[in-house]
Amino acid sequence: MNRIFGIVILTLFAAVPASGQTQVANDREVAFKPGERLQYAVSYGPVPAGTMELQVVELASLGNRPAYHFASEVESNRAVSYVYEIESREEAWLDADRLHSLKYLRDSVEKGKERDRSYTFDQQRNIRLDDEGKPRPTSPNAVDQLSMIYYLRLLPFDQGSRFTLRNQADPDDNPLTVRVLKRERVKVPAGTFDTWVVELGLQTDSGVFKKGGDNRLWLTADSRHLPVKISSKIGLGNFVAELVEYEPGVAVTAR
Repeated sequence: MNRIFGIVILTLFAAVPASGQTQVANDREVAFKPGERLQYAVSYGPVPAGTMELQVVELASLGNRPAYHFASEVESNRAVSYVYEIESREEAWLDADRLHSLKYLRDSVEKGKERDRSYTFDQQRNIRLDDEGKPRPTSPNAVDQLSMIYYLRLLPFDQGSRFTLRNQADPDDNPLTVRVLKRERVKVPAGTFDTWVVELGLQTDSGVFKKGGDNRLWLTADSRHLPVKISSKIGLGNFVAELVEYEPGVAVTAR
């Protein structure tokens, strides 16, 4: 389980690419607003493993572009930390109009080792630059792993909907298919929600989400598309994250 928790937490949403070819909601229908906060309890099978938080920090400006500033924090609990301690914070800036990444940061500690990452995206040249200015190729209109879950929430879900997404930052991971399986009421610690059950189909393995595996999201069947539950079968058990607390955001304009 020590290995599993480390993989699960760091790649929770890393397998959700975004696509410039898929029509998303317009500005008046944006599913999230600055100040939104989502808190989750994470478990592997019956074993509590830790906590996760997702936040829309603000609608700011980066490089003269209006940008959503996202943040996530992950922490293993005491029992899991005994075998695999992990603390991670990610930040991302997503162009609010063009819906592609501008910047991505991650600071994490795994088993006492610091692992930091920083990228600035040059969308015109389809590259991302690290701290030393070294370029790496990206897909057109690339979206980083934290911003992806928010992009996914903008898709126009309906019964039987299917999307082919091609803008994962790493070109080798494309395409990914997103398919609505059914509508279902689901109970989590934060309450009972009417949801779309969404299946992810991957081209490659990506941490917790596996090619050919049972990878599912439960998104509220309203305009918010809140991710209230995430599940992926791993070996003989299931990884599950369930929403514990939700704070809505407030609509603002970019500064």
